[in-house]
Amino acid sequence: MEPALIFGWFIVVFILVIAAVGASSKRVMGDKKIRNLQAKAAMQVFGLLGFLIFGIGVLLYGGYLSDPANVVGVSALTFAAFSKYSPINNALSFITIAYRTEFAIDDWIKVSNQSGKIVGKVKDFNLKGVKVRTFDMSESIVSCEELLHSFVENLTPGDIFRWKTLLSISKAASVKSTENICRKVLEENNLTSITDEDGYQQDAYVEFHDDQLQFKPSFRRVSIYTYHPKWITMAESSEPIGYEVAYALARQFKRDILSELDSMQMTYVDASYVVKP
Repeated sequence: MEPALIFGWFIVVFILVIAAVGASSKRVMGDKKIRNLQAKAAMQVFGLLGFLIFGIGVLLYGGYLSDPANVVGVSALTFAAFSKYSPINNALSFITIAYRTEFAIDDWIKVSNQSGKIVGKVKDFNLKGVKVRTFDMSESIVSCEELLHSFVENLTPGDIFRWKTLLSISKAASVKSTENICRKVLEENNLTSITDEDGYQQDAYVEFHDDQLQFKPSFRRVSIYTYHPKWITMAESSEPIGYEVAYALARQFKRDILSELDSMQMTYVDASYVVKP
């Protein structure tokens, strides 16, 4: 084999690999949501792919692949490189997830799949997957491979976000009186409205659903939607706590609403429903 041809083939493959890595990482390079790890993953995937292409080209040029045994060996090596348990497969999954990701570090997300769902704050995003910290301060890692088959919802997509609080209220309390109490408590807690980043006022609102509690025909479901700032001004280098503040405020005004309704002495409330995002 002529060294010049081999060297030329190496240069061609090398340029293609560098171009692929650059195109892959350029889209989000420097973005905190993947902390520059996409280039590392792309280097693993495209580097190995380039090595295989270069090796196969050299073997073809040298006539080594005319032997069926050599073809089987190269095929087995390629299969092992991209198998389920190979680090290259993890890197490939990471690249796919990175392009599909619409959340950043410190965003609150909900991951849903056939195994269930998890809600928490994103604390890290690496080749292994996404580290999520839940309300009870426990941490879980959702692998990139699992994320490929999950529905991920960003609960804090902008500067403000909407929070949903659920209540179960007896139908003995009229819709009008319940709504008045809800609006009164929201006003007392300064949660009636907020202005978003585009200058539009987002008003809190209440919805009533009489058909969602068929197993409790004497109760109705009440959904209260409030808006909260994602970023709370804290000390320098502190992480945003907007979601935690919204959680605490929702629990407080829910208790106030239930207390007001209970004091009417003409109905009772079902407090078995916890605050949900």
